[in-house]
Amino acid sequence: MASRKSKTKKSAGKEPAPAPKRIAWDRVSFLIPANWEIGLYKFLKKGVTRIEVEDEYAVRLEAEWIRPRRPLQMRNIMKRYERASRELTLKADERKGIEPLPHDWYATHYIFRETVPAASGGKGLEIKRHDLVTAFYLCPRSELFGFFILHFLPGDPEDPVRTMRLIAREFRHHKGRGLVPWRLFDIAFEVPHDFVLENTQFDVGAKLMVFRWKLRRFYLWVFSCADMFLKDGVVMEEWVAGYLNGFAHIYGPAFHPGANGAIEWKRRRKWWVAHRDEIARWCYRYKARCRRDEETNQLIAWVFNYRRHDDLHVIPEAFRFGPDIFA
Repeated sequence: MASRKSKTKKSAGKEPAPAPKRIAWDRVSFLIPANWEIGLYKFLKKGVTRIEVEDEYAVRLEAEWIRPRRPLQMRNIMKRYERASRELTLKADERKGIEPLPHDWYATHYIFRETVPAASGGKGLEIKRHDLVTAFYLCPRSELFGFFILHFLPGDPEDPVRTMRLIAREFRHHKGRGLVPWRLFDIAFEVPHDFVLENTQFDVGAKLMVFRWKLRRFYLWVFSCADMFLKDGVVMEEWVAGYLNGFAHIYGPAFHPGANGAIEWKRRRKWWVAHRDEIARWCYRYKARCRRDEETNQLIAWVFNYRRHDDLHVIPEAFRFGPDIFA
């Protein structure tokens, strides 16, 4: 069970709750409450993807999904995960199925009650309630299986059944060979289906996602609050080139500013000795671009380390800003 942090929340005010937002990760997307955000992700063995979503205080959602190579029997899968979650649900005071749900969804709502000393120095005892929801999803033709655990503690404003229905109703499995959305924090973009997430670095104000495609690498940065560092005559291309030259994980090229969002590069000397990674992947070319988005106040920059000129066709149209990338 995910660790739980103690918390105290204010009662809901008269203002309506913010609209739910969509989170998209590894070809799966669904709606979550506005103040929930991804806090952890893992790519486990045998193709299992795991994420944990949290609010300001605690883990609220644990989710795992897998794309099976052969058809699955839902009843056997449910029994297996019920055994795995038995420690969480064994002491439940109430247990009831959640209906109606979209086809291929199965969810159970557990209610726990415990007697604790009265809060705020009061005398006597009071009953505290917390809730837990487990859910299973098996899409048609067994192309995706998902398992979800939702946590609700006293003071949480979200309704367990309503939240579960929201997730199930708006759940999307992005299949096919087109573009796949990724949405988290303040970033949202689409990349080709074949782009595999290799690494991330999420810092305050700077988020990096590194994708792999047939041994090529696509580095994507989203910098928040661009007006804070692109001011007082700072040239965007110069700032980005300097940042890339200080980035420790791209070794081969030295970057220098171009014009209209272009970042140029040239090979560093003695690269054949120091940069075995490029040699192993046969990827010696680079393309880099940057753009400032005035509406979101973000600076977006990317570097593509590729092999052949035709590889540039994989870059989505939305990232082909600046001078012609094929020139």
